[in-house]
Amino acid sequence: MGSGLYSIGLSGLQSSNARINTTGQNTANVDTEGYSRQRTTTVSSPTGAVRVKDTSRIVDKFVNDQVRTDTSDHSYYDTYHSMMSVSDGLLGESSVSLNSYLNKTFKALQDVNNDPTSSSLRELAHSSLKSLTSHYHTLAKLVGDQKTIADKKMETSLGELNNLTSQVASMNDDILQEEAGSNSPASELRDQQEVLAKKISSYVNVKVQYADNGVMTVHLANGQPLVMDKTSTVLKTIPDPNDPNQKKLFIDFGKYTVGVKTEHLGGSIGGLVDYQSEFAKKSDRTLGQSAISIADAMNKQNSLGLDANGSFGKGLFQLGEIKVHAGSENVGKASNIAVRVTSGESADLSLGDYELSKTDDNHFMVKVFDLNGKLTSKSAILDTSTAQPDKNGYFQLDGLGMSVRLGDLSDYKLQDVYRFSPTDGAAGSLKLAAKNGDGIALSAPVGVKTNPSNLSNATLSVTSVTNTDPNSSAFSGNGELYPIAPHSIYFTSDDAYEVRDGQGNVLSSVNGAQDFKDLLGKAGLAKEAGFDVSITSAPKAGDEFSMSMGDLGPADNFNGLQLADLQNRSLVGGKSTLAESFSDLVTSVGSKTATLDTNKKSSEVVMNQSVARRDEISGVSLDEEAVNLLKYQQSYSAAAQVITAARTTFDTLLGAVR
Repeated sequence: MGSGLYSIGLSGLQSSNARINTTGQNTANVDTEGYSRQRTTTVSSPTGAVRVKDTSRIVDKFVNDQVRTDTSDHSYYDTYHSMMSVSDGLLGESSVSLNSYLNKTFKALQDVNNDPTSSSLRELAHSSLKSLTSHYHTLAKLVGDQKTIADKKMETSLGELNNLTSQVASMNDDILQEEAGSNSPASELRDQQEVLAKKISSYVNVKVQYADNGVMTVHLANGQPLVMDKTSTVLKTIPDPNDPNQKKLFIDFGKYTVGVKTEHLGGSIGGLVDYQSEFAKKSDRTLGQSAISIADAMNKQNSLGLDANGSFGKGLFQLGEIKVHAGSENVGKASNIAVRVTSGESADLSLGDYELSKTDDNHFMVKVFDLNGKLTSKSAILDTSTAQPDKNGYFQLDGLGMSVRLGDLSDYKLQDVYRFSPTDGAAGSLKLAAKNGDGIALSAPVGVKTNPSNLSNATLSVTSVTNTDPNSSAFSGNGELYPIAPHSIYFTSDDAYEVRDGQGNVLSSVNGAQDFKDLLGKAGLAKEAGFDVSITSAPKAGDEFSMSMGDLGPADNFNGLQLADLQNRSLVGGKSTLAESFSDLVTSVGSKTATLDTNKKSSEVVMNQSVARRDEISGVSLDEEAVNLLKYQQSYSAAAQVITAARTTFDTLLGAVR
């Protein structure tokens, strides 16, 4: 009897002592980061004694998973918002607004149109074009600097992430060793692992699981591994094999690397990835599209007029070289491939990437991808056996706004791919080609004259100029219209006229004219001539009007007005004016920043709620531990009393025997 009481009392002392120790440990670690409170459980034995079963952490894996997920979401929005708010502040500054420079440029062109003979006004217009070009460079640098900052933050974050995953892998080994030599779990080490996993989730969204042997494994949300048993992989950036100017995320397994799926990557690294693709890349290419649009439109329009020296206008701007990147798995050795924007077709350009590949001996296909790398419906097929290149060897890609020069076709092998993006870096590489204001072509290339013997008061005027190329228009290279081109219009009746060449031969006749606009167009000669004319009021039979490159006044500003009017045309993508395009960019950045700010605040609330829920389950409550301590102290004292009773009983039995 006494022996049984003694055993029961002793087991009670041991049980209470163990639970007092656990309570003491919980209390001591009340402020320890990531500490999960522990609980000692007991079971009764057949002899009536109590036995300590184990001491384990109180955790809810589902709640911990939620904490990591919510931490990743908040870190994503916080990082993304931090970068975007800086960019929004920079682009939103009135001093860096592209529209201010556009307004100054077109105002200067309007001023010089008031006096095309003024050399000072021409120089002011040239200076404004130079300032506009420089500002495109400034904006491109601004965006580029932000991308550089994001790149540096990315490298720092990847280094910290890889350090954390290596610690988790190393701790797996420590846990296995500690638990192999003891029946108790390595609770403190597992708590430290949970802390590391939470820190990892602030960089990327991860899934944490436990292998059969109890070690922690960590994977990206898409399933790609970061920690496997006792080894960890390395997350790093590598220049894109298909575009060395861009970097892509890869997982290094030691012997090989695998590309990371960055969609929904989460965490601060995911925020930086999305910032680079959704702001840095988009902004650079949007600015590039704007630079190409104004350069192409002004160059085209300037070529349709005469400059201060009476020569056909040349390009005001020069676009930078479009880089072509050969696919990393190409077999062919084509090196002469070149790409350029087709004159007058910049509205068809895409912000995304183009991919050219050889499909058979005579055919090449060009596919177009959007900014997210998804294939669009736009494409072109080039048949080199039937297509005719221009004098420089360029084939035009209809509908894509591009022309390509292939060089030696035998250098291309089937399925070889070549990628390029015309808008990438275009704003930073834009140059002003005009050396001075004299290069601005303000005058029309053709003048008109009314025969003084005409019976009506109608006057002729040039209404459009579409082509001045000597190879395909009425304009020769020696400052005159070709003899066989339209030189005069003679009205045979009040509503009928003849278009005559330089020798008086009739090129075309029109009868029953309802109005007197675009007379060459009605006669079917406008496209071939490269220009068209109209008269202001009803003519009379016998009226005659002539057209000649010599019939120009010194202050003609017909083409200058067309240059100035480019401000109001939808040049960018065929949908937006230059000012609207930049305003849309600034608005989209501001809207995105505001959305991210809202998401950042709401995700912080959600994260704090998850942490609070975790603390309710795993955190230490001093009030609860105080109650437990009092209870276990009383239990300890009671067990001691049992031992005392057992000893008294045992002594009484001994006395009776004696």
